[in-house]
Amino acid sequence: MKDLAIALLGVCLLQACGQTEKKQENTTQTAQGSADSSATSPPPKTKNCQAVVTADKLGKADVYQESAKALTVSITVDQDTSSMQVANGCYFNNTVTIRAAKKTGSQVFKRTLLKDDLLYFTKNDTPIEQAILQRVTYKPTFNSQRYITVSMRLVAPESKKTSDYLVTMNYFGEVIKVR
Repeated sequence: MKDLAIALLGVCLLQACGQTEKKQENTTQTAQGSADSSATSPPPKTKNCQAVVTADKLGKADVYQESAKALTVSITVDQDTSSMQVANGCYFNNTVTIRAAKKTGSQVFKRTLLKDDLLYFTKNDTPIEQAILQRVTYKPTFNSQRYITVSMRLVAPESKKTSDYLVTMNYFGEVIKVR
């Protein structure tokens, strides 16, 4: 009786494993087929959008060093591939990459922030959704706390109204609070 149960269990396992392999083969075939069809389609047209940040500041790292901390913080603003439509055209969104490294050069963390990361910490989402990330600067803490504080400036392209947010991050790159 036990031998029959073990044999039946073995057959069921083999059949179940065989079905998952077939499913994986089918999904890889459809993924390859869709990749082939997308390779033949023309690339999307580039948009003629305006930028809030000047071209000479995009992609260049601003490096900050605090005497009380054994970290160097580099902040790089880059242009995102997404854009935002407004009444008088469109504007490219921006991303910021924050890299913290020890004085020895070993990386502590690397984090890419978007304006959408602020939405989790604010009560009113409308000003953030209608704005574009313009500038990010490092704010020193002077008391050797194990936090990194950066100021994010967002600008509304239509009204040119700016709003500043103070973002506090720990040494793991996690956003702790936004003011």
